[in-house]
Amino acid sequence: MKKSIVIIEDEKDILDALKQLLERHEFIVHGYETAEEFFSAKDRPDHCVYLFDWNLPGIKGIDIVKTIRLKDKLSPIFMMSAYNKADQIIEGLQSGADDYITKPFNYEELLVRVNNAYTKVSNLQDNLMNVGLKLIPEAHTVMKDGVTINLTSREFVIFNHLYKHQSAAATREELISQFEKDMEMTARNIDVHIFSLRKKMSKVNIAIETVWGTGYKIIL
Repeated sequence: MKKSIVIIEDEKDILDALKQLLERHEFIVHGYETAEEFFSAKDRPDHCVYLFDWNLPGIKGIDIVKTIRLKDKLSPIFMMSAYNKADQIIEGLQSGADDYITKPFNYEELLVRVNNAYTKVSNLQDNLMNVGLKLIPEAHTVMKDGVTINLTSREFVIFNHLYKHQSAAATREELISQFEKDMEMTARNIDVHIFSLRKKMSKVNIAIETVWGTGYKIIL
């Protein structure tokens, strides 16, 4: 079975070595020397393993991670860097990377770590396929019958509450109360998020109905 990996590395000898190693182990490798090449590529995969160098020319690897994590919460991301101080490693991981690899690195060790990450995420996706509705709080994601719906953190909180209380309509005040530390949440904001949720959930035939005089109710 072929596996996809995206590598962004401006040192061509490292990029070539990684490409040869991973292709020998049944990976389809999409290699780029800059973030700009990656973002403009038409053939880049939607879900795969990502391997980024931190100190790239132009857009830095850490900023690529943040961009990808806005839409993709599940794909494993590895950050490569010669930076080896604790605060730098923490910053890389806090950006959304799953693992941090300091240069110079052992190629065989990297291969094992990449394969392990791919296996874990593949098993997760397989377990979620065709088994109804699943909520993944850590990723603000809803999956139904193999279709993934990525939500914002606020949308997920609202959907999660509606899902857990399907037997009754939730009032706007009840939904606002789910955001104890978010003083910006208002009835108007709830309506805006519900509108967005309806559009996203229509892709998997989940309706959010307005119960006039009360609030909202989820229909699965």
